[in-house]
Amino acid sequence: MINQLKKNNKKGLLEKVHDSRRTFIKSLATVAAATPIVGSMFKTKDADAALADHTMYLRGTYFESCTCETICPCLLLLDPTIGSCTALLGWNIEKGHVGTVDVSGTKVAMFLYAPQNLLKGGFTMALYVDSSASSSQRNALTEAYHGIHGGHLGVVASLAKGAEGGPREFLPTKSARISYKVDSPHRHLIIDGIGENKMEQLGGAMGRPVVVHDTPLAVAPPFPITVSRASKMSYSDHGIEHSYEGGNGLSSPFVYMDGANKQTAIEKS
Repeated sequence: MINQLKKNNKKGLLEKVHDSRRTFIKSLATVAAATPIVGSMFKTKDADAALADHTMYLRGTYFESCTCETICPCLLLLDPTIGSCTALLGWNIEKGHVGTVDVSGTKVAMFLYAPQNLLKGGFTMALYVDSSASSSQRNALTEAYHGIHGGHLGVVASLAKGAEGGPREFLPTKSARISYKVDSPHRHLIIDGIGENKMEQLGGAMGRPVVVHDTPLAVAPPFPITVSRASKMSYSDHGIEHSYEGGNGLSSPFVYMDGANKQTAIEKS
């Protein structure tokens, strides 16, 4: 009987994990399905015009590095290489608005710590907005990246700390000078006095970059993800000290819009 109870408990746990995975993938799929024109229109001005009536619309490029081995298993919703995943991400917003606030030309960065499999949430997340942004732009981008307007950023924000059914908890947003440089195959992010991320694209067959498609988890679906190797990642803020070399690196275009998965959020030190 004891063995049978153990088997039943294990089965119940596995079913919960599979249910969480299905729910999460469904959320991502819903967001991707709502943006069928994004991929084909990304390099045209038509995209900006077609999506201008959305409450939130952000377009640009992003890259990140993390402590997982290349290619990061978190993309497949598997456990992080070392049990947890620490990442530093940067976004260059070429065109966009949040509500009535134009945020074109701004930059955003984020420190992220996932203590376990990403499906289990409980992330520590700290947002940084470039010091060149106005106070209204900073407030608008904080709303967007805290998931207030939903969409894919709402899915990501849902993984932050917080009681079930309660608001998501973020470390206080800060203003800092952000340097976002792309000189392929190199990428370099600096949050002045706080953090740094350096990476280089991996070369594949025929001299082309290594690219992965249709991963269950992505920061910027539905775009293909270019894979890199990080030579340096460092972070020091909010009482957190982190330094790592040789981790995973990812980059891609992005388009974020408002939609389902809207969150409520608070900031806590």
